[in-house]
Amino acid sequence: MRIWVRILLGAALLSVALAVGGALLHKSGIASFGPVSLIVQAGFGLSIIVAVCTIVTLFVSILRKQPYGLFTMFATFLICFLLGGYAAFIFNKVSNSPFLHNVSTDLVEPPVFSEAMLERRGPNSNPVTFDEHTKQLHREAYGDVQPVVVQTSESMSFSKALELVQDRGWEIVTMDEQAGVIEATATTFWMGFKDDVAIRMRRNEEANATTIDIRSISRVGRTDLGKNAARIREFLKDLNEVLPQS
Repeated sequence: MRIWVRILLGAALLSVALAVGGALLHKSGIASFGPVSLIVQAGFGLSIIVAVCTIVTLFVSILRKQPYGLFTMFATFLICFLLGGYAAFIFNKVSNSPFLHNVSTDLVEPPVFSEAMLERRGPNSNPVTFDEHTKQLHREAYGDVQPVVVQTSESMSFSKALELVQDRGWEIVTMDEQAGVIEATATTFWMGFKDDVAIRMRRNEEANATTIDIRSISRVGRTDLGKNAARIREFLKDLNEVLPQS
């Protein structure tokens, strides 16, 4: 029994090492998304198996009146419960998120990525095009993601947008004030996923206003778990606070 309890604790620690280690491997650029995804999923799966085995072991030890290693089993179960709970949270988000990784305020004429950005994305990244099926999913899931129209010059809009990009710590790839375009890359904290952002400002002299569009697209993964839409909403919300609306 003692050896078995220690094995369970070791397996619980191994599950954490797989989940955290896999994330760090991807964030550091050592391993690509495919292998890392399998490693992290293995960690999640192992934590669930160990949690079940720990509960069974606890009941057996109580029935046999040999409650050895109760603290160790409790620690083992707690580790697996926390990791398994996080896995369940991710699974729930995947189940309730549309299979989209490309979000834009303009689906008819979305901001176009430059050659410099496309080169950074690489040939194995998600495609940057919108097909009709993707557009329909986008309209159903993110109908509220719309352009912002402000009563400021294109230059002022560009300046404020650039400040927000810098405040967020996004890596600026290109910026062209005359064209009214900013391109940057946002990196997620946990897995280090790279999401590319394009911000476009277009002046409408007749309306005396500037239309601001933003696009955010993940390099890997079929779904972004709603991250790109959330990024756009937060950015436009902050932009609304510093620029007068038309």
